Amino acid sequence: MVVLQAIRPTSRRAPPGPPQLPFALTVGVTGHRLGALADERVAAIRDEIALALDTIEREALALFEREAGLFAAVPPTLTLVSPLADGADQMAAEAGLARGWRLQTVLPFDRDTYVRDFPEPGAAARFLALLAKSDCVLELPGDPDDDAEAYMAAGRATIAHCDVLIAVWDGRPQRGRGGTAEVVHLAVAQGTPVIHIPADGEQPMALLWSGFDPNVVTRSGDDRGVRQPFDRDLLGRMIGALLTPPPDPDERIFYDRFLGEKVRRVRGRIEYPVLLMLAGVSRMKSSHWRESKCAAAIDEEWLRFSTECSGKHGVSASLHLLERAYGWSDRLAGYYAQNFRSGHIFNFILAATAVLLGLSSFALPASMTLIAMIEFAVALAVIFNTRFGVRHEWHRRWLDYRQLAERLRPLRSLKLLGVAAPDAPGSITNPVPRRWIDWYAAGVWRAIGCPNGTIDRVRAAKLAEAIACHEIAPQIAYHEATAKQIDTLDRRLEWIATSLFVMTLAATASVIVMLQIDPVGVSRMANWLTLLSAGFPAVGTAIFGIRFQGDFGGSAERSRSTAQTLRTIEAQLVGAQGEGGGGDLARSADLFEQSARAMLADLDEWRLVNQQQELSVG
Repeated sequence: MVVLQAIRPTSRRAPPGPPQLPFALTVGVTGHRLGALADERVAAIRDEIALALDTIEREALALFEREAGLFAAVPPTLTLVSPLADGADQMAAEAGLARGWRLQTVLPFDRDTYVRDFPEPGAAARFLALLAKSDCVLELPGDPDDDAEAYMAAGRATIAHCDVLIAVWDGRPQRGRGGTAEVVHLAVAQGTPVIHIPADGEQPMALLWSGFDPNVVTRSGDDRGVRQPFDRDLLGRMIGALLTPPPDPDERIFYDRFLGEKVRRVRGRIEYPVLLMLAGVSRMKSSHWRESKCAAAIDEEWLRFSTECSGKHGVSASLHLLERAYGWSDRLAGYYAQNFRSGHIFNFILAATAVLLGLSSFALPASMTLIAMIEFAVALAVIFNTRFGVRHEWHRRWLDYRQLAERLRPLRSLKLLGVAAPDAPGSITNPVPRRWIDWYAAGVWRAIGCPNGTIDRVRAAKLAEAIACHEIAPQIAYHEATAKQIDTLDRRLEWIATSLFVMTLAATASVIVMLQIDPVGVSRMANWLTLLSAGFPAVGTAIFGIRFQGDFGGSAERSRSTAQTLRTIEAQLVGAQGEGGGGDLARSADLFEQSARAMLADLDEWRLVNQQQELSVG
């Protein structure tokens, strides 16, 4: 047995920027109850559970030793999540505690109801003893008259809060709701690795994981491609794929740069908010240049959510790491977005200015030297602005940090719902992080652990309403306001650009008429007329470039579509109640998981559109 205390914190100081992830790994358990296990198999099952935990512990701690620089300078945390039913659940909990692991408990009913479900006093006594040693206990609002559904909810919650699931399972197909087979199939379908310990001992231990067959959608633990022999090296590689960032060196560089970000007091690039002001879309605010105002707004919103949702309805979670990580990523996304957008506007406006200066030299020949010098400075400023923005990765940092923030935001509500969980990182077929942001968000979820508290049906309804009010409704308002703002900006920029081209037509028509009336006078004013006829289109083209780069119309349409989807989900979430005003927790979890998917789908589409809009001179 490896002693966890042997891993000491390193002497590295915690960085002053965004938080590093603590090294954490959680193992869940599901399995048959004691009465369904043959007496002669009980001792062997205990040994196999112990083998699984020892192997996981050795591989996890070896990984921590190799990759300590990726994680916070605190000891690693190994946790076991168990519903504590007699049989496999209690065996695993006892084995985890014996190895110094933390124990977190998920109960299908409140503890007083659950303890009456044990067939013998010895099992009930073991349950109460293990419950007393649990770091946290989540009591779900199961109905004793529908215990299959209640046990399935406990299995779903166990999967939601674990990285690897140990399943003591006879390998037979599902024979009803809430059984071990259904929990195993759900785990595999959601991308959670399963260590299968055969209940009858007729087969060897095995690993089940959809990542073993990454080219097809895995639907159950019966799929042939997901089964591999239980092997220490294979298990170690699997844990490494889950707990470390993608092997691409660039992804690790990006993660290091995120950790190295600093607090900025001032946002120096204000061209974009100035454009919004000049277009009459919004007023200049202190938050456009004062970083402290942005941080205060984020803190205020988080405090409002915590006050109204976490702890108020019977369940709470440790959200401090999530709050810090989200606050940093959201502020950084706003900072780099403003820099990047302002950089584009700067380039387009100065490019048009360079054209006007070049034409002005013909109208003001006496000032040609001065105009040339100014034009040189303008062209140099465009090149320097572009090189500076590319070198400091405004574009990539904006896209990465916005995606990270929007992946982190819904985790707080998903945790409080107990049985809900974010989709696995990576793809639906291969649940391995492909970007550092996916790995980081999954690590924050892992570090939070299981929520604590009691959710009855009335509290479930109130919790769903609170989340709808303080999580989904603000996102609806944000998307609707954003759609209105950028749609207005797009239309007004279009009007200005069109007006400039109409003025070009008017100027050209005037020249044609004047040529018939006073060709000598036109000849004297030729340089000024050229400035007007060429200058207006130059400015109009610059405005068109700003519109094209910003994709304002497309962004407005996506925001409206997302707001409509969220509004539909919000209405159903508030209405997810049963008789007597009690809430359907599983239904609420399904709905909020879908709202998180809708927001991330909008985000992924947004990234695809913006990914090719890198800051450039051409």
